[in-house]
Amino acid sequence: MSQIWVISETQSALLELVAHAKGIAQGESIVAWAFSTEAAQAASKQGADQVIELTGAKRPEDYTSAMIERAQSEIPIAILWGSTRRSKEMAARLAAALDAGLINETFNLKREGQSFRAERYIYGGLCVAREVMETAPFMAIMVAKTAEALDEGAACHIETLTNSETKIQMIELRPNLATSNLGDANVVVCVGRGIIKSEDIELARRLASKLGGELGCTRPVAEDLHWMPEENYIGISGQMVKPTVYIGIGVSGQIQHVSGIRDSKTIIAIEKNENAPIIEAADYALVGDLYQILPALLSSLGA
Repeated sequence: MSQIWVISETQSALLELVAHAKGIAQGESIVAWAFSTEAAQAASKQGADQVIELTGAKRPEDYTSAMIERAQSEIPIAILWGSTRRSKEMAARLAAALDAGLINETFNLKREGQSFRAERYIYGGLCVAREVMETAPFMAIMVAKTAEALDEGAACHIETLTNSETKIQMIELRPNLATSNLGDANVVVCVGRGIIKSEDIELARRLASKLGGELGCTRPVAEDLHWMPEENYIGISGQMVKPTVYIGIGVSGQIQHVSGIRDSKTIIAIEKNENAPIIEAADYALVGDLYQILPALLSSLGA
């Protein structure tokens, strides 16, 4: 039976990919490649027809050769990847080995017979490109938060694939010190260049804590000013968020950033420039000096 593969080293992305695969399947079995026992068990109950649990290697990338060998033998009709740095690296290597096309950052995917039609943002989110691929395997990297995980059902078979061969020597392992969980947050507070000093980010952090949310930032705050970790910046090339409430503080709202928050249910902007793009994108806007608005808001919340 023909197959559709879904591959991601994170469980949440893997379950979203299974849902994407269900949406384009036409009788094919859905094979989920999982990098942990927990992810394998979740995928087996939430839409996958077969799960391959990968064990034994130090890094997800170490399984790329095994994936290539199996793909060359089985020729899946489509392979969907999560939008992470590691997945992108593996996807590129697999596409090169299979001489297959690879569509990056796909947010909408449809199928007509053997043709796959994908939509993705280009020019920093200013335009949408629609691309068609008719050769197998079709490969795409799917944007996070563009599908909901399926409900649980009966568990499918889980195959274990062990890989202990690698040319990489592990010198040191360090814990991930990042504390942000923007992708799953119901409330996201985001700081932009309107914040004058790095110390002032604490005001936004207090607001996020009071609301039970997570703190993010715009790209310049992370990459230019280095006031926050790069994994915290929100935008088309960073984190894509889909919270119930997004609060932008001193965020002008350039298209690259708005593309990363466009699926938020409610967007609130605190911005002194009434003509800033974020105002047009917002459901509610507080136009004024954030250094007056934010302390007053914190005081009213008892924060």
